[in-house]
Amino acid sequence: MKRKIFVLVFLFAVISCFCFGQLPKEYYQFRDDMYNFAKSPEEMEVTGAELLQKADKELSGYEKYLAKARYEFILGRVWFYQNNDEKAGQHYDKGIEYADLAIKEKSDAQSQLIYAENISANCAVKPVSYVLIWGVKISPLTKKVLDMDSKNGAAFYMQNAQDVYAPAPFNNHKRGIKKMASLLDNPNVVLDKDDKFNVLSSIGYANMQLKKYSEAIKWLEDSLKIYPGNKYVQSLIEECKKLQN
Repeated sequence: MKRKIFVLVFLFAVISCFCFGQLPKEYYQFRDDMYNFAKSPEEMEVTGAELLQKADKELSGYEKYLAKARYEFILGRVWFYQNNDEKAGQHYDKGIEYADLAIKEKSDAQSQLIYAENISANCAVKPVSYVLIWGVKISPLTKKVLDMDSKNGAAFYMQNAQDVYAPAPFNNHKRGIKKMASLLDNPNVVLDKDDKFNVLSSIGYANMQLKKYSEAIKWLEDSLKIYPGNKYVQSLIEECKKLQN
């Protein structure tokens, strides 16, 4: 559990501020199924394979590579939740390849963001040697995204996540709570539903680390209003309740 909680710094920064015409509508259901644990990993693999094939048939260039990078990221995260680092890493590797191809077609906030997210996610499942080489790319990439899209909620989340999830002495839970909460009411930050889920659950996790279990449960339960089937958050709530007693 401790390892999984730590590496969520790499994983909870997901998809924000898209021009909806550039991703297939099926993507959003696929994303939500992952967050809600609506299907088994095997079922998600079948759906993912179908979506990847459909992208090859119906899309081209930038739109095709962007969609495929997003599908691979979702599949990687499915297997990360199952503690299968090998399968997760295989999907993230492919996601990085597709994101790189998308960037070559058009370097914009969307292609740079999914590139950064696949790298970040891969750092959670790869050896330390990988993290040392690739992890330093995340902060500059996030800055690049915000230079292109100043309201990108996922990029803002990535900037603030270290205060919540990094190990001591690099974290600052009180500051992390303040920064995350500021995103919720900031008109200059656009949060998609998954971004809001990530922010709320992060505030809950930070309060949990400060042993403010009642406050943590409140924020975690608020995040479950967005994705009620999320087993990770459910497990945090159960742990808070045990620690209260």
